[in-house]
Amino acid sequence: MRLSILGTVLCLTCVGCATTGVAQYQAPDGTATKTVKCNTDSAKCFAAASQSCPGDGTYRVIGSASRAGGLLADLMPGPVTWYYMTYICGPSDGRMPDFAFTGQQYVPPPAPIKVELIRK
Repeated sequence: MRLSILGTVLCLTCVGCATTGVAQYQAPDGTATKTVKCNTDSAKCFAAASQSCPGDGTYRVIGSASRAGGLLADLMPGPVTWYYMTYICGPSDGRMPDFAFTGQQYVPPPAPIKVELIRK
């Protein structure tokens, strides 16, 4: 029972870490600029950007990238794709993000070698 509760808490903690997040900062010209980070599906970035912009939720994309990372973060290359999009709330110019890949490539470990013994 205790192990089951611990497993549930650990699972919920991991899911909480992998959610989409929006950060806001001020550009040198004073413009409020936002960056959204999401994993596995770039559509999550679009939804988060729309929700973070007041009014009709429109925004203008000013940059994007993608990286290989783990389930919880992209601190080191892994099998999960992380998407980043930088944008400014307001009228869109119609430009879509390209999410160009940056960073190191993930190389999965080699498959285990199966050894069979031959008896004579």
